[in-house]
Formats: sequence, C-alpha cells, structure tokens
Amino acid sequence: MTDYAFPKTPEIEEAYRAAYRALEALVPPRTVTAEGESDFAEVMSQFRMLVDSAEFAVASQLGPAISWRAPLREGDWGLVLSGVDLDNKAYDFGEFQLGIDAFEGPTGNWHGSALNRAGMAYKRAGRWDHPPDESGVWLLMLAPVSASGREDGTWFYSGRLAGFVIVYDRDEDGAYESVGHIWTATAWQRRGIARRLLAEARSRFPVTSVEGPYTEAGAAFLSACPAPKPPPQS
Repeated sequence: MTDYAFPKTPEIEEAYRAAYRALEALVPPRTVTAEGESDFAEVMSQFRMLVDSAEFAVASQLGPAISWRAPLREGDWGLVLSGVDLDNKAYDFGEFQLGIDAFEGPTGNWHGSALNRAGMAYKRAGRWDHPPDESGVWLLMLAPVSASGREDGTWFYSGRLAGFVIVYDRDEDGAYESVGHIWTATAWQRRGIARRLLAEARSRFPVTSVEGPYTEAGAAFLSACPAPKPPPQS
C-alpha cells in the first residue's frame, strides 16, 4: 500500500495531550517523556504508565483508595482506627469490615491492593529493599471521604488509607511482640497518626521491640514515643 497514512484525530489528540500534561504535574521529573517533546503515538504509548505513576504519587501523598463497611458514625467525621489479621484471622477489629480492594488489586491478587500500594509507598519513602507482604497484623488508620447507607443500618465507606503499623509474631509463639513497619502518608503526617497506631499496637499486643533499621525521621519518632514502663512490682 503506497497510500497508507495514519488517520488524524485533532480533538482526540488535544484531549490526550491535555490529560498527559495534567498528569505530568503529579509525577517525579523524567518519569515519562515530556508532552512537548513527544509525538502523539508516544503520548498514547506512555499514557497508561503515566496514569499508574500518578495514582502511585497520590497514594504516597494521601494514601491509597480503600473501602469498608461499618455502622453509621454519628456526628462529625474523623479518622477511623481499624485493622486486619493476615496470619490466622485470630484478631478482629469490631464492626469495621474492610472491602475486597484492601487485599486484591485489579488482577485479583495482592499486587495493586490498597495494602500493597501503601506498602509500596512506604518502601519508596524509606528506600527499603522490599515492601511488606501478606502477613502480620496490620493496624490501619482510615480517612473517610464518602459513604452511602442501607435500611439495615450498614454503611459503605470510601476513603484513603492514611497510615499503618504492622505487628509480627517473629518467634511463632503466638504472641505478637514485634512492630515491623510504621508508615503515614505524606499529607497526613504530623497529625499523631503513627503515635495513635503504635499506642494501639502496644495496648493490644505484648510489644517488646520495634524493628530497624530506622530512617532519621523514624528514629526521632521512636525516641518521642518510648515504650511505657511496666508498673512497679508490689
């Protein structure tokens, strides 16, 4: 075919380029080729990667999207402390039930789930080798954004996972004595979230250690949140 030519679609191209430019502002420099330096074919080929990178940037700042079910909360909304036992489901967290998006991503497995995305954001922020996996007891701070209810009193909430603390039973003696990971999404920091989660962990489990290595900020946080002293012996 000597007359082959790819069809021109000016309106579609401009819409893609405008969206591309908007998403570029959310991701680190050089994540993708700049829109002004790309032809339309390159814009289209990089668009999905750019969307994924932008979603990850938002998850790092505000926490990944997550859903849950719970009774209607009266009065003003606020942060909600919940959690999940990924080891043996021996521990529950009352009337809060996390949605399937907490554990399953778009492909139906752990990758891309809300907990995995939070773990990946934590991994990048701390420059660790690996993110947390599907184990341990996760204490979660949930930030509600919207909700809808049914006549039976069940309400469905959508929001953001603002922070987590993960507790492990490292010696497999049935006691969760070790805090392995602590993370708060960037925009939620300095609101006492990590402090509340760590206090909850210490109140629920016989925590004796917080695993290192620590970032500089992590070391400062733990210094400001020492373990409570045991009561004096009578």
